[in-house]
Amino acid sequence: MKAIELIKSIRELNDDMVDAARNVSLDVDDDALVADFARWAAKRCGEDEADVLREVKAWAETDSPFPTLRDILEVGAECNEEHDNPPPPWKFRDFLGFRGMEERNEWYKKRVHITIHRGTKQIGGSITEINMGETNIVVDLGSQLPGSHGALSDDEIVKELFRPFRSHIDAVFFTHYHGDHTGLMDKIPSDVPIYMDSAMLTILRKLHEHTGNKVMQELLADNNGRIHPFTAGKTLRIGDISVHTFFVDHSAYHANMFLFEGAGHTILHSGDFRSTGYMSKSLDIIPKLIHENYGKEVDVLMSEGTMMTRSAEKEHLLTEWDVHKEAKAFMKDHRQLFVVCSSTNFDSLTSICNAAAANHIPIYGSPYIIKMMKTFKNMAEKYRPRLPAVKPMGDELWQHSREGFVLLLGSLSSISKAGAHKLFHNLGRHMLNYQPYLLYSMWQGYLDEKHPAFKEGLAYFVHEFDGRVKYIHSTGHADKVTLAKFIQDIAPRKYIVPFHTEDAEGFRSLDVEEKYKDMVILPDDGDMIEIA
Repeated sequence: MKAIELIKSIRELNDDMVDAARNVSLDVDDDALVADFARWAAKRCGEDEADVLREVKAWAETDSPFPTLRDILEVGAECNEEHDNPPPPWKFRDFLGFRGMEERNEWYKKRVHITIHRGTKQIGGSITEINMGETNIVVDLGSQLPGSHGALSDDEIVKELFRPFRSHIDAVFFTHYHGDHTGLMDKIPSDVPIYMDSAMLTILRKLHEHTGNKVMQELLADNNGRIHPFTAGKTLRIGDISVHTFFVDHSAYHANMFLFEGAGHTILHSGDFRSTGYMSKSLDIIPKLIHENYGKEVDVLMSEGTMMTRSAEKEHLLTEWDVHKEAKAFMKDHRQLFVVCSSTNFDSLTSICNAAAANHIPIYGSPYIIKMMKTFKNMAEKYRPRLPAVKPMGDELWQHSREGFVLLLGSLSSISKAGAHKLFHNLGRHMLNYQPYLLYSMWQGYLDEKHPAFKEGLAYFVHEFDGRVKYIHSTGHADKVTLAKFIQDIAPRKYIVPFHTEDAEGFRSLDVEEKYKDMVILPDDGDMIEIA
């Protein structure tokens, strides 16, 4: 059949193809797109449209790699536009320059591509696709943070990644359990394997027992064996790709970096990381493991850049040791404290609880907080500071409140203004004759009504303390000094790709050697980076 051979062996973009690309809306669903494409080819070759459509669908459903029809049309529409303004050398475009499928299949086995579907211009909502040879892996599938507006919505991202006639996703890897990295996990098709740190799996199960999310509870129960938990330090093999896993310090327990190796190249995906936590030495160990233990060089470093637009000094950001020290000193004179801190930020909870224990102040929490603390304690007992006991809040707390208490409230991130009012006044009836303080250990952007991430209920609750608030917080992200040192230690050879940032261009101003500044590339969401 001439029409199907025409589609398979397109070599040069001609006027008919450009016209077809312009005439077909890229917003239509894939079945309609296939039908339009088949209609064009049938008309071109004088063959029956139904026969061509049937043949196209049969070809597309085979396991052989092929340029998707949408890819072909998108390239066609863009080709003329960029004739006088060629794309940068890293930007992959050409799905059409092959003499036939055999040549394209040989190229396909050697390809190395990165696509940041979301994250080149925003913090959170992270989704990256890495293609090496015939294997495709997605790293993180996060929902957008409040106030973020990516080019595609959460639903559109999922539809694009897992649509029919697209190259199959062989696995999804998760760096850590924060929602801006895992929020769309339940949208992954049932035939796609999921990989995560075993500690992350344990914490997510506890978290969604609390949220009551039945879909996530069923997924994480893993009755079908699709979740593959691993321990950091292991090397996994997924098709053409070896994945070296590394523990890294972050405000999420047991966060990971991944080194992807395949088709003769290496890509290091940093995930979220920092140098201010109790396990910050991992940041010095990872480059040594890569260079010395594995004997590898890094071709492409993908690095988060959350702190590029934030000031550690302005936000009074501390190390976890400083959090412990400041909290301990503050508690000497303020023995009645409510604490707002994420229930999954183990380091900060450890810092605050041990500060209370040093001052002989009893610690109380909700059943959920107690459950999370026990979970962390069981996992971390071998190499973390010993955690004091946390008692359930109740009559005992209020009977002895004059002697002192530290009450862990969690993050209150989802509380409404009405809920915050009720909580404060329920607590207030127990403290008529004294004025307790609030210890706030989270990002202060949540309290800024001008910031897109403003949380009205949380801000109302903090405001009710009428200035009796102590801000003590350690960031979960690398500052500019840490980023610069990490880049120098990793010593990438080809590209540095910023993501999870609102200032990617700021990477070119970091205090690093000029050669590394020249390696910084600035793709847009959805651009495909080719590692030649």
